[in-house]
Amino acid sequence: MTRRRKPHDPAAAERQRAATRAEVERLEAMGAEVNLGPDGKILSAWRSNVFTVLLRSGSITPNHHAAAMRLAETWATWRGLAGATGRTEFVDGGSGSAELVTDRMLMAGRQVERTLAGVGPMDEALLIAFMVATVEEDRPMAWRGIVERVSGVTGRDAQPAIVRAALENLRRVYEAPKVREVA
Repeated sequence: MTRRRKPHDPAAAERQRAATRAEVERLEAMGAEVNLGPDGKILSAWRSNVFTVLLRSGSITPNHHAAAMRLAETWATWRGLAGATGRTEFVDGGSGSAELVTDRMLMAGRQVERTLAGVGPMDEALLIAFMVATVEEDRPMAWRGIVERVSGVTGRDAQPAIVRAALENLRRVYEAPKVREVA
């Protein structure tokens, strides 16, 4: 049995292409990278984070990027954004409402605390601001505004250097034998 195809409607095809173009523009305006298929349809869209942008521009090294991604993964686990695995308990945080907390989240929180304690106060504030924006809020980030707010540095050439220094300190903390991976 063969399927009957609808006759080609050029006007409908053009409306579909226009709708796809509008969606691509909307996604790109929100900071997403859009991947189109050979037929012009959207295959995927994702928002790159500041660390990937800086890696692609050559402002940071792959080792800096790996350290940032490791912190982001641990941060997501700590905040309960990495999926639930293991034993789950409800813990009263003092506000009278119980929150879902796992052993893995508690361990990740302690690891984040130990890691950030080793990078220095300004680097800690900068990394926290980046993690909140990229991991918790998952929003397009004006990373230069975050660097300016945290460090006071406004120079376009100096801002990547501030991020690079923070990530270099983070990388060194991770290479020290005292920080362990979350199980």
